[in-house]
This record gives sequence, C-alpha cells and structure tokens, in this order.
Amino acid sequence: MKKDIKETITAQMIEMIKEAQESGADFTMPFKTLGGRPHNALTGKNYRGLNALWLGMLGALTVGTYKQWTELGYQVQKGSKSIPISVPMMGKNKKTGDSEMFGFRAASVFASNCVLHAETNEPWMTPELPTVDLTERLAAVDEYVSNLRFDIRHNEQGGAYYSPAGDFINMPHREQFIATETSTATECYYSTLLHESAHCTGHKSRLDRLGLKNKKGYAFEELVAELSAAFLCNHLQVSSTPREDHAQYLNSWLGALGSDSDYIFKAASEAQKVMDYMDESQLPLADAA
Repeated sequence: MKKDIKETITAQMIEMIKEAQESGADFTMPFKTLGGRPHNALTGKNYRGLNALWLGMLGALTVGTYKQWTELGYQVQKGSKSIPISVPMMGKNKKTGDSEMFGFRAASVFASNCVLHAETNEPWMTPELPTVDLTERLAAVDEYVSNLRFDIRHNEQGGAYYSPAGDFINMPHREQFIATETSTATECYYSTLLHESAHCTGHKSRLDRLGLKNKKGYAFEELVAELSAAFLCNHLQVSSTPREDHAQYLNSWLGALGSDSDYIFKAASEAQKVMDYMDESQLPLADAA
C-alpha cells in the first residue's frame, strides 16, 4: 500500500533521529539553521506547519521544484536528492461553489545547494541576513514578547511554568539562568519564556487549545510548545536552550512520530497557529483588527 505524504515525511524523520541516536550526534530538534524561515526560491513565500518543521530539520532554508529552479535560470544537478513536501489539494465545493482544501498531495523540491546557474555555473547565493549583534537581537525578542501582553511574573521559586487557571506565566529571574556551550544565560531565559508563552496562547480566550487534561493531551501540548519555541527562536535568531534529558527527548520524539503520522502533522499545525497568533500580536491594534 502506497504511503501518503504525511507517512512518508514521518518515516524519514524517524530515520534521521535514529541515525543521530546511533552515531551519538548532538541532534537538536528541529532546526539546523538559525535565522530565517524555510521558503520557496521562486515565490519567496515561507513554508508553514509540517513543511516548515521538516525543511528546518534538514537545514533546507531555500527550496524549489525542478520547474521553479529552471524558471530562475538554475539547473538541478544530476544525482541530487529531492525532498518530499506536503501540498494542499484545492477544489470547488459542489454545493457552495467556494474553493476549499480537500486533502494533501506530495510534491518534490530541491534545496539551493543542489543547483547551479545554467549559464555561469555559479551556485545559488542565499541573501545573507543582516548581521545583528546579540544585544540588539535580545532587545528585539524582549519587544516581541512585550507586544504579546501576557501576564509574566518573576519569582525566585517555583520554576518556569504557565498557569491556565490564573492565566499567567511564572518565570525565574534572568540572573538565575546559566549559560551553556551554545547559549548565553539571557538566551536560555528567552527561549524558556517563548516556550511558556506558547502554552499561554492555548488559553480559552486565545487559541483555546488546552481542553485535553489527560496524559496524552499534556504530551501533545508539550510538543506544540516545544515546536513553537523552536520556530520562534529560529525566527528571532536566539539559540534555544539545550535539553538536559537529550536521550529521553529523542525517545519522546520517536514515540510521538511512531504512534501516529497525523500526530506530528497536527502538532506542527498548532505550532504554526501559535506563530501566526504571536506575529499578529506585533501589529498595532488598528491594523490587527
């Protein structure tokens, strides 16, 4: 029986994580690159949901179909391996006449490192992100979080958590965070705050995502928050806090991916909603209305 696109991508994710486990590599989910969102080379549009997660895992920031690269004047090199992505199938509702999505189909794209210019033989040059020092980046994150208008309380005790009942985020003070090999203490603070902010969006007054209170519902919500924080840290160019429980963390991913191919698809979709909500919160109130 032929796998659908979600099963295909999930199977490849599982294979990637297992290879990391066997090699002992320091594999951090889900992004290999810091800064920018995976996007289409021709249209410039950012990929969303599962595709953003999948391309981020592969470190494929700029991709396009064979035809799209040809339109741009580039040739996909012989032997290059394509990347499967999920594309919505649109059709007309017979009753209403409106266009609507009725499923997904597979499409193949190639990363920018697989192409050369058809005439000059030059590689694709991805525009470099402006160099912004850490102080400015952290100031931008601070402004981003402030614009969310969440109730953030700092307390020396109690750790980092979101309280659905009180609708507030509890955070240790910044000076209580400790730097790691890959993150400054302040980056650890903000990546943790972004994780808890993702939980905060699930409140019934916002995205209303916190209905399931059983073990499975809790695990799903943690995955949504983890993905959301990873998306946000990548976009805001902040190193995410390394997991102390690295082996357990990878096993939890394997469990989630292996149990149901729709599971990661749904979690990535919810994480995209978190991103959209937070991005829209950055607009002036008059523009957001």
